[in-house]
Amino acid sequence: MHSTHFTRSLSSAVAPSLSPPLPRQLRSRLPARRTSPTPMASRWVRPEVYPLFAAMGVAVGICGFQLFRNITGNPEVRVNKAGRAAGVLENHEEGRRYAMHSLRSFVHDKTPEIMPSINKFFTEPK
Repeated sequence: MHSTHFTRSLSSAVAPSLSPPLPRQLRSRLPARRTSPTPMASRWVRPEVYPLFAAMGVAVGICGFQLFRNITGNPEVRVNKAGRAAGVLENHEEGRRYAMHSLRSFVHDKTPEIMPSINKFFTEPK
């Protein structure tokens, strides 16, 4: 009996656990451990994550569109060496065309209201 106790204490001294054991209250709150490693796709590609993917896709698309628009159309951005060597140009008309793009010129003469008919109904006297 004495030798069994000695071997048990010796085995725990030779191979100690990497972390101390958790109290029972904390162990019950932890999620169950998986026995096999799961691939990254099965962990992240779930139906609950689809709206996040959609929102991130839209944000990346908008950023990509704006980057492309600025590189190709902005008069202040010069990609080629000859354009950069020209220095500061006084090209006000080109800047005005860039600033007044088709969407801005479409809404330029419209009132900034979301629902004009409802606003008129509540603000105009009868």
